[in-house]
Amino acid sequence: MSTKKDDKKAYKLMKFRAGIFQIKNLTNNKLFLKTSTDLDRAYNSDMFQLKMGLHSNSELQNDWNTLGADSFEFDVFDELKTSDSASELEINNDLKEFIKLHRTDLIEKGILLY
Repeated sequence: MSTKKDDKKAYKLMKFRAGIFQIKNLTNNKLFLKTSTDLDRAYNSDMFQLKMGLHSNSELQNDWNTLGADSFEFDVFDELKTSDSASELEINNDLKEFIKLHRTDLIEKGILLY
C-alpha cells in the first residue's frame, strides 16, 4: 500500500505534455495564448476564470461575456519537445522563449492576439 508521501513523489516524477494552448475567438479569429506544463489540463483554469468573470485578460473576458462560450474554441497551439531529464525550471524557461517566438511570428503575420 502506498503512502501519501509515495504518491506525491510519484506525481512529481510524472511527465506531462508541455507547450502552448490557445483560446480562439471564432468571431474575429483573435487568439489568446498561454503556456502550460500540463497541456492535457491546460484550459481548466482559464475556462473556470472565464465562466466566473475573473479572467486576468480583461479584453478576452469582455469578449467572452459579450459573445458567449460557444464563440470560443480551446486547443493545443504547439507542444514543446523536452528531454526526459529536463527540470521544471528548464521547461518553464523554454516555454517563455517558445511563446515569445510564436507571438512574434503571429504578429508578423497580422494575426490578432489578446
